[in-house]
Formats: sequence, structure tokens, C-alpha cells
Amino acid sequence: MISVQKEIYALKRELAGRYRLGEEHHNICGRKIGVTCVEDAEALFDKLTVADPDSIEVQDERLPYWATLWDSALILSDVLLADNLIAPGESVLELGCGLGLVSSIACLKRARVTATDYQRDALKFAQLNGLQIAGVAPRTMIIDWRSPPQDQHYATLLGADLVYELRFFDPLIATFDALLAPGGRVLFSEPNRVLGRSFFDRLQDAGWAFSIITEREGATVYEIVRCD
Repeated sequence: MISVQKEIYALKRELAGRYRLGEEHHNICGRKIGVTCVEDAEALFDKLTVADPDSIEVQDERLPYWATLWDSALILSDVLLADNLIAPGESVLELGCGLGLVSSIACLKRARVTATDYQRDALKFAQLNGLQIAGVAPRTMIIDWRSPPQDQHYATLLGADLVYELRFFDPLIATFDALLAPGGRVLFSEPNRVLGRSFFDRLQDAGWAFSIITEREGATVYEIVRCD
């Protein structure tokens, strides 16, 4: 316990050097869970608008969506904690982990969790929230969906609110294909955007099938599997 508290303190100190930290509290499956977050995420967007147009952040459109806790993540977390969708010891990878709530809940279910994102500080928040919520930090890894690793495979992939831009569709589906173990599935939460419907059409065209696990006011949770 002492070492966990030391890790929490060190991560908070590091992140507080770059961001003003806040805390959100949510009822997840009857449990009050606190999530450390960026207090003013809008300021990060404002900072990007005045950044050097030649910077990698601007050139690669690295918008700081990771710094906000979206409804899709809350609903997927609630479903994971309520249902036996993840078994202890199961290999799980979250795509676009953001602040790491979904990965933290998977850690609570005692899965072997890897949290991934394209932004390095998102992984720091995922480790911090994993330690605070589950007493254990997930493994972390930077992943660019345009070139996903080909030598790692997971029984379950998790994703919450990932298809808010058309340019992500094909790279994300290719990442599913690269990372999912044979017989695996993707548990995917999407906030019922019109654009999201196009993603599921693209999924079917690429040889994937999906079914609805639950429909909530803020998002729908799907199970996605390969047709073969």
C-alpha cells in the first residue's frame, strides 16, 4: 500500500507540473469512483489554436480529446463493472484510453490490462487513475492506429467514443485486425452519433459483425467480432 501511495504521489506531482488537476466523481455500478482529470480541458484546445503551425501537434491534428471524461467511457465502465464480460486474468487492451477510467475498471475486474493512447500524458493519467481506483496501474503503450504493432494479441479490446472523425475509421479497423487474438472480441461504446453509423457500415464491409449489449441514453455498447 505504501508503494502504491508513493506512485500516486509521484504521478500527481509530475502531472501537476503540466496541468491544473481536478477530480470528478461518478456513480459506476453503485460505486462512487473518483477520476483525476485536467481541470480546464478547454484551455488545452485554446493552447493548440495558437501553437506553431509547424509543430507536430498541429501538423498531426493532435487534439486533446483525451483530457475529457466522455459519457461513452462512463457507460462502458458501468457495463464492465456490472456484468461478467471480463474474466480475471484475461488479456485486455484499451484503445484511446484518455484518462484511463475504462482501463481502471478492467483492472478492478482483475484482468491483465494494457492502456494505450497516442498522447503520452494520457497514459500517465491512466496509470494514476488505475492506482487510485484499482490499486494497480495498467501497462501502458503508445499506439498509432496508422501503424499498429503486429506482434501482440489480446482476447478483448476496449474502446469508448473513438469514431468521432471519418479519418479514424480505416486505421481503427486495421488496428482491431492487428491486435485481436483469434476468437476475441471488441467491447465498444459509441454515443449514437450519425457519423458512428457510417463506421458500423464500414465494419461490416471489412468483414466484421456487431451486436448491441446495451443501449443507454448517452451511448450504446456493442460487441464486435470477426465474421470468420
